[in-house]
Amino acid sequence: MQNKIVKDNEHVIGKVENVLKTAYDSNDSFNKLFDGEQEIEINSRIPERDPYTFTPSEILFWVERVSYYDEHENFENEEIQQKHKGIIGWLYDTDQNTVFEGLIDAIRRKRIAPFVGAGISKAYNYPLWVEALEQIKANLQDLDMTEVNNFLELRLYLNAAQQLYVNDPQQFNYYIKKKFELTEEKRKEIIKDGIPKLLTKISTGAIITTNYDKIIETVFEIERKPFHDSMHGVQQKNQFVKKLIKGDRCILKLHGDVEYEDTYIFCKDQYDDAYCEVGSDRFDFKKPLPKTLRQIFISHSLLFLGCSLVQDKTLDLFKSITDDKQFEIPDHYAIMENIEPKNARIKRETENRLLKLNIKPIWYNKGDYSKIQEMLSLVIDVVDKKVEFKKMKS
Repeated sequence: MQNKIVKDNEHVIGKVENVLKTAYDSNDSFNKLFDGEQEIEINSRIPERDPYTFTPSEILFWVERVSYYDEHENFENEEIQQKHKGIIGWLYDTDQNTVFEGLIDAIRRKRIAPFVGAGISKAYNYPLWVEALEQIKANLQDLDMTEVNNFLELRLYLNAAQQLYVNDPQQFNYYIKKKFELTEEKRKEIIKDGIPKLLTKISTGAIITTNYDKIIETVFEIERKPFHDSMHGVQQKNQFVKKLIKGDRCILKLHGDVEYEDTYIFCKDQYDDAYCEVGSDRFDFKKPLPKTLRQIFISHSLLFLGCSLVQDKTLDLFKSITDDKQFEIPDHYAIMENIEPKNARIKRETENRLLKLNIKPIWYNKGDYSKIQEMLSLVIDVVDKKVEFKKMKS
């Protein structure tokens, strides 16, 4: 009777078996490791028929699936541990493990707010700030660029941007729209594994970015974690701070959004208008940007990624909050490219300046950008309890 039921339902059973076989085949690397060189033969009772040949993993999967997945889970744990062995060892060897443990704790408590700079977008061929100024200057080469060149040579980038904007505001804004738009080619790049995708597993609340482009929003939408609110540059009268305090997923685009020209903050006058009291260099914390940045700085642990953290308006604002001593400042973190050994004094001064703002840097070797992704992948697996953060034996 039971055999008849099986035969009569072969079509349904076949569909179930196909699903199971697809699951089994998806574990190819584990199956090969588990099987080794072994094959198991079962003799047929039918004359002249060859023995049936199976691998150990096949038998375990179809006969004792719970045990199969126990073995598979153990394999994955060993694989994950091995994957992170190098970066864990490097963090201990460079004496940065304690700072990294603090970062793990902040992410575990869901108090981290990534602060994404141009270095992350650079990986997708968007220009850095100084590169953008040079390219805008090249577009206006028929005009006198003496003042602009002087500002660039003195690294007074806000002033250089101001002069370029005054020379031709329409070309200036057109450059931003053209250079920072999300093309189909870039969209194909950003949906691949990378730092923006890792941020979807780290950030549950606010993200801050200086970038005009749409990389972060696009990746979060693709991963089905869209932002509940956003604030662009000098945008007025929104509910961003309320959403921020509630812990909703939201994005603050400090310099504006490529789609909205009236939100751009690029040159000195725009910065002063967005941050300062009228006719003064003092910050006006009644204005949306300073008010929002202060709220984030005192309530979250920032994680700076792709940021040079040279002295700019944002760091000046953080310094004014710290110097004011009205608030308890949480620990913040920055994953930063190391300064060359010959500039040890500059590195020490940079680190001291950041530490005064409660920003703890984790330095990686110049040009070794893969370390950022390795550290983010590690912290995700540690928080998910897939790996322990401890130095492994060789």
